[in-house]
Amino acid sequence: MLQRTWSYLLYLYGALIGALTPCTPPAPLPASDQYLGTWHFIAAAASAPRDLETFAGIDSSVFHMGRGPQPQRLQLRAALRLKSGRCMPRSWIYLLHQGSTCLATEGRPGMRTELFSSKCPDTIIVQESDRDYRRLLLYSRTPHLADDCIEDFRDQAYCLDMEEFLLVPRSRDTCQLQD
Repeated sequence: MLQRTWSYLLYLYGALIGALTPCTPPAPLPASDQYLGTWHFIAAAASAPRDLETFAGIDSSVFHMGRGPQPQRLQLRAALRLKSGRCMPRSWIYLLHQGSTCLATEGRPGMRTELFSSKCPDTIIVQESDRDYRRLLLYSRTPHLADDCIEDFRDQAYCLDMEEFLLVPRSRDTCQLQD
């Protein structure tokens, strides 16, 4: 009888905590060219540490989203500063699909990129998924973001069962984007 009462009280406590702290995942945004311009990679979250390994060696990074060489294409150029100090340029093409919330990545048919809103101005949340991973990425128009914005991102990731978190150190200046 005591065990049943204890279980019931724990259930009520859990229900109360869940009701007081509602978990609302980020709202999807349409994939469009409104995200053109410069973005800084701030943080990442995932369900498993292996999904964040690709970012472990990065100190800072800057991205530029521009119109692609053809309609319905966006050109993304990146300059990654590694923890070693070395700069690594990267680029790829996103394919826009009218009315969709997803961006396809040219040459990677299994990869999905979705855009989500963030509570903080001049930020965006990107969800990348492929056969082997699913992760959230936080980007900002400025290289340094207020702590409450980073915590909000972390809370939204937690709502999606992504408890692994990586904050990009940004201890060095970003590399220059190459044309």
